[in-house]
Amino acid sequence: MPSLSYYKRILNAYVFNKSSSNLAYWHTPLKSNKLNEEDLSQVRRYPQNFVARTKFNGKRDAMGVIMLNYFGDLGYQYNPNAIAQLGLGFYDLYLDDPRDEYRQQVIVNAEWFIDHGRGVKDNVLLWEYTFPFEARQKLESPWRSALAQGQAISLLLRAYRLTESDRFLDAARQGYNAFRHEGLLHEGGVICNADGFTWLEEVIIDPPDHILNGFIWALWGVYDYARFFNDPHARQLYDSCVITLEKHLSCYDLGYWTCYDLIAPPEPTMIVSRYYHNLHIVQMEGCFNITNKSTFRDYAKKWSQYLGSFYCRNRALFEKIYFKLRYF
Repeated sequence: MPSLSYYKRILNAYVFNKSSSNLAYWHTPLKSNKLNEEDLSQVRRYPQNFVARTKFNGKRDAMGVIMLNYFGDLGYQYNPNAIAQLGLGFYDLYLDDPRDEYRQQVIVNAEWFIDHGRGVKDNVLLWEYTFPFEARQKLESPWRSALAQGQAISLLLRAYRLTESDRFLDAARQGYNAFRHEGLLHEGGVICNADGFTWLEEVIIDPPDHILNGFIWALWGVYDYARFFNDPHARQLYDSCVITLEKHLSCYDLGYWTCYDLIAPPEPTMIVSRYYHNLHIVQMEGCFNITNKSTFRDYAKKWSQYLGSFYCRNRALFEKIYFKLRYF
């Protein structure tokens, strides 16, 4: 059972102070980007649109970088993928309207990764979460994530396109090195090889839990890196992970909704909230837009049908409430 402090934090974030909690940042409208030939041939427009994130009116530090409020013992924290998504949102704004203020916001958020990376062996640069977090297992600070590594790389490469400053490329190269190592075998690794498939892990736990949204966001970082540097390792990793995703999407499909991750019994299946289900749909659209593989288009349509069903929505809602109260 979760701790009392966890319940207090969750009630503040989800109920009493939702408009000022970290959820106010995450629960903004979701949509995929339409990608043209230039987007597909270069590191340009990101598969998902984060412009709605740029309207977030929360706390900033002295440099203008957002800090999210998790309430309870956690309070305000830097979240690497939140910072990366904000920068990517401003990059989209800049592509449509090249204002200097948008350009500067891309750079400010990218520079956070320059200033806050931690180097470990084998020239791996990590962008870690520096606060504990309760998930399948309690993650003690600091903890690393393929999601943070991938989205940081995506932002850093776009910051380079705006500045041509090699420091962004150097950070992206070192950050990518995390994808060269297994998470349970290397202090900087974020991948998992299991049963002939390669996974990009949002959290490094044993046994691995293969979180869907984190896998996909990390995958898009590998995709950007492979295109930008024409890197053989990244290209092979990307191709392998697309196969992993195609082969396992059915495992995330509950027949009426989607689940968050994959883990062996006796761990319970974690049904997702409406926000995450919608995110899964948008990510399927993004995967289709960069791969042109019908599997992703078909799952986007199927999961959209679940979302449109009164029965499916309400069944998922009640099961999610039970799961949150019973487990975490």
